[in-house]
Order: sequence, then structure tokens, then C-alpha cells
Amino acid sequence: MPIHSYILKYFEEHPKDRTDGISQENPPNERRPSIHKIEDQVLKFDEYSLPIRIYTPNLQEHYSLLVFFHEGRFMNGNLEASDVPCRMISSFSGYKIIAIDYQPDLNNFLNTFDMCYKATKSIVQQAEKWNSSDINISICGGSIGGTIATLLTVESIKTNDFKINKQILFYPITDFNNKIEDSDFLSRKMYNGKYGIDLKNLNGLIQSNLNSPLSIENSILAKMPNTLIYSAEYDPFSDEGESYADKMKTAGANVKLVRFDGNIHGFMQSFPGSPDFMRGFEVTTEFLANEEEVLA
Repeated sequence: MPIHSYILKYFEEHPKDRTDGISQENPPNERRPSIHKIEDQVLKFDEYSLPIRIYTPNLQEHYSLLVFFHEGRFMNGNLEASDVPCRMISSFSGYKIIAIDYQPDLNNFLNTFDMCYKATKSIVQQAEKWNSSDINISICGGSIGGTIATLLTVESIKTNDFKINKQILFYPITDFNNKIEDSDFLSRKMYNGKYGIDLKNLNGLIQSNLNSPLSIENSILAKMPNTLIYSAEYDPFSDEGESYADKMKTAGANVKLVRFDGNIHGFMQSFPGSPDFMRGFEVTTEFLANEEEVLA
């Protein structure tokens, strides 16, 4: 379908953002979705500290936890940029969200990944502190945050350090190369540099020595938890995200792929109030709520 008119209008008014990413401007606090409690804390390790933000939807004795990784460098992401989405997911689903303020250093992505892994492991090990349990923790991320989320899940399967209950991946980057015209994916050829993404920023990720999600062996993918993946029609990464979903299904994993026609990379953070923005949270909430859902 044609790209949504409000997106075209935005890029006509902000042509530089076609390659630099959409500028994010949050409303003042009083105009953001209400939620019971938000706390800023710090996870401390020997060699570094990571800020986290905790979203508590209501008062209850026990919570399911969702570890959240913001959309990183491609979407100018940080805790503040993801504040509205975290409020909405938490208040809609009843999950307590722990958003990790990782630094998306694509020039040293292996280090970024290691920090995120240690942070997630620490949260799981301290689950009782958050009034949860170590078997009731899911993971979510958008863009490069989605890539981190699924690679963390893969590593947890390999090491058996902890268990992820569900994973939610908003338009993840799943193939670590910067090919455009000679790419196997048509979406890279058609949409790079047009709607907020420039693949030249992938160089550091390629040099990280991490395996891309699409290169993970089927024996590991078969053990993946229930997974929800979003793709967007006009996203350069849409084809590879959908290929990742297909590969997981072929391996035997339980995967739900939802394609948002007419939309672009980052729609779960950009253009708040738009129909797909709201639909994205509704589908996410349904996925989190249905413990025994058989995915299509």
C-alpha cells in the first residue's frame, strides 16, 4: 500500500532526517500516559554502571517483568525517547518494565552486547527484588535494541544462565552487513536513505564479531521462546526481519510476524497517536497477556 501521508509530509518538511533519523520530541510529563510509578535506578558492576528506569503499572503482589532495550542510534533512542512506549506497554499489559539505558556504541558493539547481557542476567537473578520470579521474565527491543534482545535470548539458550519467557522484536536488524544494491534483500535496495535509515551506520556492527541473528543455527532457534516480530513495509530492514521470522518458524519456534503496511522503521516510537502506533501496542499487549497462545 502507499506510504502513510503523514510520514511523507514529515520527510518533506525534514529532508535531512531521511538519513539522520527522525528527531524525537516527547511531550511534557503532564501530557504523557499516566502510570502508577516510575523510578530511575542504577545497576552497578565492577567496571561500569548502567542506568535503568522501572515502570510499575499498579499496586500488586507479583509482576511479570519485561526487560526493554530502546531503539538506539538509528532512531536517536535513549530512555527518554522510549518513555511513552514503555508507559503504554506497562499500563496496557500490567507488566513491570525495566528499561536499560545502554549506550549503543556501534564501533564497539561486542562491548555493548556484553554490558546488556550482564544487566539482563543481573535483573533475572534479582527477580524477587522486583516482586517477580526468574521464570516470568520477557524481553523486548526495537531496531538495534531488538537485535540486542534476540541475541541475548540466543546467548541465554547457549549458556543456560537464565530463561526468557517471551521475546518481542520491533523491526530488528538481523543481517550484519552494509550491502545495499548487491543485497539479497529488496527492501534495502528500495528504501535505504529515504525514510530515516542509512545503512552506512552499520559498519561498526559488522566488525563486532557477533553472529547476526540470521546466521544462528536452527538447533538454537528451535529453542526460542514465543516470539512476536514487527516489520514495516518501507523499512530497509523489513525483508531480513521477515526472513528471520521465517527461519525461526522453519526451525520449529513459535513465532508471530505482524507486517505494518505503509509504515517505516521506528513507528513504535515515532508519530504517537497514529493508527499503527496504537495498533502496535494493542498487539503487543495481547501477545503478553496470552500465556498459552498458539501463534500464526
